[in-house]
Amino acid sequence: MEHNRIDIFELLRIMYASRKLIIAIVAVVAVAAVAYSLLTPQIFSSNASFYAVGENINQLPFDIPGLSGITSSLLGNDGSPKEANFIEVMESRTFAEDVIRKFNLVDYFELTNSDSLRNMDDALKKLSENIMKFGYQDATGLLHVKASTKSKQLSFDIVNYYLLKLDEYNRNQKVTQSKLNRQFLEQRVKETKATLDSLIIVNQKFQEGTKAIQLESQAKAIIDSYGAVIAEKMKLEIELELAKANYGAGSPLLNNLEIRKAGLEKQIKGLELSGNSPEYLINIGKIPEVSSQYAKIQMSMEVYKALYSYLYPQYEAARLSELRDMPSIELLDNPRLAGRRESPKRAIICILATLAAFIFAVAVVMLKEVVVRNRLRLRQILSLPTDEKQ
Repeated sequence: MEHNRIDIFELLRIMYASRKLIIAIVAVVAVAAVAYSLLTPQIFSSNASFYAVGENINQLPFDIPGLSGITSSLLGNDGSPKEANFIEVMESRTFAEDVIRKFNLVDYFELTNSDSLRNMDDALKKLSENIMKFGYQDATGLLHVKASTKSKQLSFDIVNYYLLKLDEYNRNQKVTQSKLNRQFLEQRVKETKATLDSLIIVNQKFQEGTKAIQLESQAKAIIDSYGAVIAEKMKLEIELELAKANYGAGSPLLNNLEIRKAGLEKQIKGLELSGNSPEYLINIGKIPEVSSQYAKIQMSMEVYKALYSYLYPQYEAARLSELRDMPSIELLDNPRLAGRRESPKRAIICILATLAAFIFAVAVVMLKEVVVRNRLRLRQILSLPTDEKQ
C-alpha cells in the first residue's frame, strides 16, 4: 500500500520523469492558442451613454378658464418608463432592418442564401446576438448602446445612426398624449379661423351691397331725416290750406307752396323707394330686412370670435405641453472610434490555454503512472469475467 501512495515529492519525480511529454503537450496547445488568437478577427467596440429627457405631465403650466373640459382631460401619463421605451424602440425589428440595409450587414455577415428574406432573418439574429448591446441603469436611468464589429469606423457609425434614428423617432413618429391633444386643438383652431374668415368676407360683401357700414347710426340718420321731411311736409300742407283759403288760385304764394310741396313729396318718395337714396344712405323700406341679415351675420361672427378666443389659448398651452412631454436624449458619453480592440484577448487566451494544457498534461502523466503501478491488478480485473465463465 505504501508503494501505491503518491506524495508531493513523488508527484514532482513523476513530472520530471515525464517532462518531455508535458512540455510537448503544453507547447502544442500554446502554439495553437497563439495561432488562434492571431487568426481570430479583431473586434472593435463603440458605445454611447445618454439620459432620456422629457416629462409626462397631467396638468398644463398655467391655468386657463374652461381648460378642464377639453384639454386637461386629454393630458395624461402613459405610466411606462421612458428608458424602457427607448430600449424597446432600439431593439425593434424596424430599427434593426433599417440598420442592416443602411450598412449592408448582409454582406458583412457573409450571408449568401438565394432567399433574401432568410438572409434578413439571419442578419437580424446576428445583429442582436453579436453586434448590438442595449441596457440601462434602474437607479440613475442612464442608457447604454454598444456596437461591436470588425471595423472601428463601422462600430462608430452604427452607434451614431442608432442615436440619430432614436431622436428622429421621438420627434416625428412617437405619439404622446400631449401630441394628440395639440393635433386635436390645432384642427379645431384651423376650422374656427377658416369659418371666421369666411364670415368676415360675407360681412364685407353684405356691407358693400347694402351700404350698411354702421347700421344703427345709418338707420338713426335716415329715420331722423325721414321724420324731418315728413314734419316739414305737414307744416307745408297746413300753410297751403291757409293760403288756399285766403288767396286765389293763381296767387304766386300759392304756386310757391305747391312747388315746395311737390319737392318734399319727391324727397319722401326717394327715401321710401330703392335706387334713389344717397350712396351710403340705406333705403328706409329696407331697414328691417337689412337689420335682420346684419344681425345674423354679426351674431355668427361673435359666436366664432368667442370660440376662437376660447380655443387658441388652449392650443398654445397644448404646444408647450407637447414640448415638455416630447422625449429626447441628453448625451453623457458621445460615441468615438475605439482605441483598443474588444477581442480577442490574446494574452489571456495564451495564458489560460497554457495553464489548461499543463494541468491536462500532468493529469495524463499521473493517469499513466497509476496504470503502470497497478498493471497486475488491472489485468486481474479485466480477466475476472473470463475466469467466472470457466
